Amino acid sequence: MTRKLLGAALLLGISGSVIAAGRSVHESAPPACQVQGVWDMVANIQAGKRTEFTGAQERKIVTKKHWMWLQSTNRRDTLPLRTPLDSANFYSIGGGFGTYDVSGSHYTEHIDGFVDPRFQGKSLTASCRTEGKQWFHTWALKDLATTPSATPVSPDSVTEIWRRVE
Repeated sequence: MTRKLLGAALLLGISGSVIAAGRSVHESAPPACQVQGVWDMVANIQAGKRTEFTGAQERKIVTKKHWMWLQSTNRRDTLPLRTPLDSANFYSIGGGFGTYDVSGSHYTEHIDGFVDPRFQGKSLTASCRTEGKQWFHTWALKDLATTPSATPVSPDSVTEIWRRVE
């Protein structure tokens, strides 16, 4: 009786371990787009041409459910502040924030606030791929049209390349 009980307990323990191991491997499969973290813009690709991003600093912070993007022009501290435009550029920082969803290789930002208020309340979807410390974020330029009467935007897409900071 003791041997049967011990055998049944051992079989149950091994079966449970195999099932749990199978679940943890299945559940731990990484999504195609792992965006949580802090990212710096490094380049973009449009019409097959890669352009390094050097004129400003852009940082995107992505938490479990929220994103925030900030941008400032490089060397603002060197402006002479002689004109109202100099002052506007000196104090200017762009950005946006909201929530997001990831579904497979699609990343959708739901915009709560943005440097251009016409985007507030809108959602923008991009294809998304992460490889190591790089995030490839591709969106269609036509999605930036804010009204039907807006100047037609090229059907091209832009791929932003972000580097993970942490």
